[in-house]
Amino acid sequence: MNQLVSHIEFLLHEHNCVIIPDFGGFVVNTIASRRDGIATFHAPVSELVFNRDLTHNDGLLAQSYMKSYTLTFEAAMQKIERSVQELKQQLREQNHVELGKLGSFTMKDSKRFVYTPAAFVQPAFFGLNKASLKPLIQMHTPVVPSKQVNRQKRLRTIGISAAAVAAIALLMFILPVSDTTIGRQSAQMISESGLFRSKPAQTDHLTAAATDKTNESLSGEEVAILAEETLASSATASAQVIDNNMPQYYIVLGVYERSDVAEQITVQLINEGFSQTEWLKRPGRIDVYTASFTDRTEAETYLREIHKKHPTHRDAWILKR
Repeated sequence: MNQLVSHIEFLLHEHNCVIIPDFGGFVVNTIASRRDGIATFHAPVSELVFNRDLTHNDGLLAQSYMKSYTLTFEAAMQKIERSVQELKQQLREQNHVELGKLGSFTMKDSKRFVYTPAAFVQPAFFGLNKASLKPLIQMHTPVVPSKQVNRQKRLRTIGISAAAVAAIALLMFILPVSDTTIGRQSAQMISESGLFRSKPAQTDHLTAAATDKTNESLSGEEVAILAEETLASSATASAQVIDNNMPQYYIVLGVYERSDVAEQITVQLINEGFSQTEWLKRPGRIDVYTASFTDRTEAETYLREIHKKHPTHRDAWILKR
């Protein structure tokens, strides 16, 4: 009988049904994988059942005997019949038969027995467990819009022009200015800042003021005042460029493709206490973040607080833009 059980176990690894002639058949039912919620997946499950109505000999069990023991079909059927008779006799005498990984049979009365299955796993599903994943998207290199590129070029040009004006004004302040000829030459240098192809309103205003002064005889005090005003304006323009180029650090709690999913996550985060949760839309993705900082140290400190106080958000990370 042990040989019979071993052959059935082996055949069930590749076949969904194995019939024992004049006794019944073992059938494997497979429950497909299913999704629970947004991103939780349950592995496929195999269930082994026994059907007493499947008594027709399909030859599968006999073929296994023939290959294993080099027997004819008739000799293989005789061995199977002896094992089946032994199985029935043990059921009648002991009212219970253990079939190893196939389960067991228990006799309830003289004509009826009950099958109790054991945990059965097909080789294709071995080792699969429940998986909980975050929605993932393929990362793409962000495409910088043409307007943003033009804006960056314009800011870079403003910075270069402001630095040039500051350098020229410093030369004017250092060189002797009592001589009318030198003063005119310095004023002419300021007017040639157009070589840098910059047309900011503030720079043009200062350049025009310097050019107007060349029509008159500039005194040393007037040139000094003009130089101070130019230096102050260039410093302000440089500070504006620096402020506009300062990076932002976003504390991102999730990345999604669909806006409806992002809305659900946003409501959930607000209920958890993240009242400043907002979106950052980028090509092909939506970044849901809870706060933004201009200082990286502050952003890292806040991120550590989230990891400590909210263990479910330990995958939060910092996005630099």
